[in-house]
Amino acid sequence: MEKTQHTAFWRSVGSIHLAVEHWIELDSTNDRARTLCAELDCPVLVTADHQRRGRGRHGRTWQDEPGSAVLMTLALPSSWSEAAFPSVALMGAAALGVLGELLRYAQPDALRLKYPNDIWAKPPDRPSGKLAGMLIEADYTGTARGVCAIGIGINLRSVPTIADAPYPVRCLADVAAGVLPEPTELAERIAERVLDMLVHEPTAAIVARWQENLSLPGRTVLLRNSGSAVRIVGFTDDGGLRVTDVESGTSRVITDGESVHYDPFAL
Repeated sequence: MEKTQHTAFWRSVGSIHLAVEHWIELDSTNDRARTLCAELDCPVLVTADHQRRGRGRHGRTWQDEPGSAVLMTLALPSSWSEAAFPSVALMGAAALGVLGELLRYAQPDALRLKYPNDIWAKPPDRPSGKLAGMLIEADYTGTARGVCAIGIGINLRSVPTIADAPYPVRCLADVAAGVLPEPTELAERIAERVLDMLVHEPTAAIVARWQENLSLPGRTVLLRNSGSAVRIVGFTDDGGLRVTDVESGTSRVITDGESVHYDPFAL
């Protein structure tokens, strides 16, 4: 049984009508946003103080400190077609939208984008670690895409305890340069920024900015599944990576599913 939502309203982002719901607690903002978006056939933003079954990429869970994180999903209906917004543009817009808003509150050079769409933070005199992550889920019927849900989690004022985390977990408070916003306020501004980007910027420009912020070509990274080292050569049209194996010199293309491991603050 869901706890009572305490806000539900409409707002306009330029000419775009956006339905907004905020929940005290629910299983998943992605699940609720997809359901609501299918009913209304317009962009939808769902936020929560706490998720009971938050999801991350590669089947992981997303854990949060209740009331201390941004937990949001921006869902786009089927009318926002794949032809207009390919997956790589959605991924890039989400990553750039989150990074752009968080930079307003962080110390200089304290945040970096990590492939494909994680945000890492580097506090003074402490190791860098993951601050925010994104999960994009799209429904398909034949060749047509249904609702696309862009789930975003940001540790704002504290971090959850994650026993088996492969890297440090950070929050925006670790690198803050001033007073932090309320989670719902930040979520709404991120949603507005992403929608504005998708509507007013060419796809190629979004993808180019995303690639530029990643600063990957020439970098050596590890493949998480195999542990082998590869050097990044460039990007594929759909956001994959062209790499050369450091040991064998063979070239290949890797995808997000294989997951690369590196510290975006290391040179």
